[in-house]
Amino acid sequence: MSNLLFTRVPFNPVSLGLVCNFIAHYPPFDGYEFGQMVKSLRYQLEQQTHLIGSIDDAIVAYVGWIATSREVAEAWVANNGPLNPYPGGPAVAVTVLATRSSSHILPLIKEAKLLNLDKSVYWKRDFIDARGSMKRAVRKRDA
Repeated sequence: MSNLLFTRVPFNPVSLGLVCNFIAHYPPFDGYEFGQMVKSLRYQLEQQTHLIGSIDDAIVAYVGWIATSREVAEAWVANNGPLNPYPGGPAVAVTVLATRSSSHILPLIKEAKLLNLDKSVYWKRDFIDARGSMKRAVRKRDA
């Protein structure tokens, strides 16, 4: 995996288009409403709350999150409320993760953790089959 590089891209129409094109190929995102998906990705690029994995200048992995409060994130994970942003908040909610290969997942997550060392992390995983969502949280003690 030595040729897997990580970066964040500036927000501009080209970056947004490249990220949208990549994400649109992977379930469950390929079935999501276009407007909502673009809005989420645009926000992540604008806020620099994303990380892209690439090999030979091609996107092979993407993770994006929203900074929020711990209370909002816990309600969101429990399906008891919307995910509202709180820039600079003590928690992050991972909302998009897609990779071309499962071998990219762990390196992508490790790199994203380095950008959010002091934050509690929350996420839900949706599956393309009949399984329900999987919900997880890693809470920081001081958060």
